Amino acid sequence: MIIGMPMKGDFISSSDEAEKFIKIYLNEGKIEKIEEASSRDELVGKVNFFVTPKEEYVFDFLNEGAEPLTTPAENMTIDDVVSAFLFRELYSYASI
Repeated sequence: MIIGMPMKGDFISSSDEAEKFIKIYLNEGKIEKIEEASSRDELVGKVNFFVTPKEEYVFDFLNEGAEPLTTPAENMTIDDVVSAFLFRELYSYASI
């Protein structure tokens, strides 16, 4: 399973404020590897979930079968997001 998300420094950010985009590869609930992507577009069609701290345009991900999720807080690190994902503490766009 692959989670994509925008990052600013060590924290998740909105795509328009991101300094980089990452792909987090999870295997049996553990981070297997983390790769940087050159742009948000590079994540489309290559991730199962796209996580942001607030609502933004996500139809490109939906059209490619990825589920967009939002975080309960904006100042979350990679480990915070993965933990929230595993414990189902992220919000689906359908529930917003």
